[in-house]
Amino acid sequence: MSRSASFIQYILLSIAAVALGVTLLMLSGRGHEGQAWMGDETEMGEFIPNQNVDVATTQAFAKKDTLYANFRSNFKYHFQTIGEATFDDGSCLLLISEPPPYFNADTINQIFSQFTHSVETKKHTVGYDGKISDLLVLLGNVTRENLDRLEKNLSTALYLSDYKPYVTPLPVKHGRTYFVDDNIDYQITLYEFNDWFMEKDEKFVQLPDTTHAVTVEKMFSDTLTGVFFSKVPGFVAWAIAKNHDLSEQLNHIRQFTLDADLVLGALADSSTLVVIGRERQAPLYELPPLNVESVLLLAAVTEKELSQSLDVNDFMAGKMKSGRDWCPTYLSKELENTEFGHLLTITDVLLKDWSENGTIQEAFYRYPSPPRFPFDRPLFKKLGLSELVYNWNTWNAMYAIDMDEGFTIYTLNRTGSLPVSYFNSPERSVSVGYRYENQAYNYFATLGNTDLARVVQYTALYQLFMDNGITYSGYLGNAFPKNKPYLLYSPTKNLMDFFKKMTEAQIDWMADTIAAKIYADYQKGQVTKQLSRYENQYNFKYTDEQRADIYKKVSKDERNALRAEIAGVKSLLNGLNDADYKKLARYLSYPRGMQQAGLANYTLVMQARRLTQLLRRIGKNNLSIVGLDLSSVKDFYVNSLAGSSARYLKTPSVIVTYNDMLTTGGHNLSSGITRVHSLTGYKRGGGGYQSYPQAQATPSRPSGGTPSAGTTPKPSGGKPSTSSKGGSRPTSSGSKPASGKSAPAQNIRPRAEVISTAARSQRGF
Repeated sequence: MSRSASFIQYILLSIAAVALGVTLLMLSGRGHEGQAWMGDETEMGEFIPNQNVDVATTQAFAKKDTLYANFRSNFKYHFQTIGEATFDDGSCLLLISEPPPYFNADTINQIFSQFTHSVETKKHTVGYDGKISDLLVLLGNVTRENLDRLEKNLSTALYLSDYKPYVTPLPVKHGRTYFVDDNIDYQITLYEFNDWFMEKDEKFVQLPDTTHAVTVEKMFSDTLTGVFFSKVPGFVAWAIAKNHDLSEQLNHIRQFTLDADLVLGALADSSTLVVIGRERQAPLYELPPLNVESVLLLAAVTEKELSQSLDVNDFMAGKMKSGRDWCPTYLSKELENTEFGHLLTITDVLLKDWSENGTIQEAFYRYPSPPRFPFDRPLFKKLGLSELVYNWNTWNAMYAIDMDEGFTIYTLNRTGSLPVSYFNSPERSVSVGYRYENQAYNYFATLGNTDLARVVQYTALYQLFMDNGITYSGYLGNAFPKNKPYLLYSPTKNLMDFFKKMTEAQIDWMADTIAAKIYADYQKGQVTKQLSRYENQYNFKYTDEQRADIYKKVSKDERNALRAEIAGVKSLLNGLNDADYKKLARYLSYPRGMQQAGLANYTLVMQARRLTQLLRRIGKNNLSIVGLDLSSVKDFYVNSLAGSSARYLKTPSVIVTYNDMLTTGGHNLSSGITRVHSLTGYKRGGGGYQSYPQAQATPSRPSGGTPSAGTTPKPSGGKPSTSSKGGSRPTSSGSKPASGKSAPAQNIRPRAEVISTAARSQRGF
């Protein structure tokens, strides 16, 4: 055959091959009208199966509701993942639980454009009126290769990284674990961090390269960023450029939260923050990765204090006619409708309930009970107080020392929970005793509760970011309900108007009716018990006539006292001018707002207290006598906030409890870190240690940026005790650093005794 004939035959065969390829393409469904071309996202040679399928006829469609119910019955609260179920007919269900607020559902159509698919939103209720929106993606016909690529793209869109695009098999094999047997409460000292990472030069590698090892000092000197694994398994380090926006380092967040299951502390110099985490030991259903959007939120916060509380003492909160108590939830505006904000609400409920030995039950949470309680009986009864305030706080939650060599060491006091405070009343922040607080701190920290440990990690990142000038200016989808403050102004003013306009006859009727009810419901029984105690103590017997006189006198005294109090409040309200009257109504409806604005003067507070005391004396569940049931106020509040949420999450606006007393509390999260001046000269709170460090340890609240030895005052007569290797880092004062031998060797535990060096599967999970 001639060369020209061979060439012609080659051309014809090529044309035939191209024609065959086009035919196969059309048969595969990729040329179907409405399908988008894969473009660069399609891997070379990837097979796309026939897409001429109705999703509604697939096995995935038939099983979607059952699989979703199975997932949420095992993960009742926050758990962010991609779930997957595949079926014999080639169909697939992908569950996107709790998408971040920056994720646009339209992105799904772009990712799955080559496949016949449908998207469905599922609402999962948390608490009374909180909601999590999950997404179900149904695929008509996919291969394993298709799914791997799609899940990788989905992970990038959801978590800003395709690093280890983990999926949860559906139906789930393991539900969320709330209590773990393994230790998650680490108390690592500043001295130990200095010894492990600066003195003994723990080696780190940045995978996949395992040959080039660096130390923390090398990360500092070369201003390295990214995620590093300790060469000997045990630690994960996240190196972050200080005084920078996290938008420059987004892809590192997911890797750190996947590969580190606990935050232990950090080290920093003038340019780099190195966060140290425990290399993942726990499976994801025990210690789920921290949410990327929550980490970004904490970097974006500019306020030096964050707060959460259950406002049980609000004027319109309290016991409803049903016997249940209701109160509004409060979150700093940055935390409303966020995973971290709701996590604070959940753990606040746990603090109150478990401190009271499980006797305060939140009606719309079904959190598992702990294996034990902190006290031998409920603390409220144990102390015999009329009020009690329960608080999580950050006082001594993290310690830091600014070393003369120019770097700072941070370690968490405990990783199992935040410290606990108990106060005798909201107005008087007097501790009920460090003994009870330390006992509770030790209890909560050693309980192995995974949500309490999660709060510690988020709080640590908030403090570290603030202390080192790390910010985030990107889109977060914040959704603070602007109508929430002063939402109860109208019902509050209406009740004030009722008391203001009461006639003498109405006052008499109300005093008679409520006094009689209080006497029948409570007082007669209490008086009878007291009389019986007197009879037993003094060995005599009251006559029926004596008892009747005593009962009559008690009832009359209650009626007269109640009448006088109602009349006094009426007189107070009628004595106010219109401006002061409205100001009082605003304060009662939202006391926090006027306190923050500095408008709550002493007179206003005392006036508000008079009205609050009257409602307590009446009994808020007895307000139905005057036509007001607080359940209607609660419903008004809830309905007014029903449309206020982030894209995929709404935090509960109220809490409804059984058997609540005059108890309040919450979280006081400060960005301030307790700075000390010695690696060994401070005492640690909880677990049998003193609650506060020694005198030379002074709390500070720096505004961010580079810490220095001058950030906090030093004790007189000396410089901080520091440690170095032959003075490799110059001291801030130019003098020679100390040798680091000031503490006995037994005070430093070998790191292998603290953090397991056992091999990790895939260096993470």
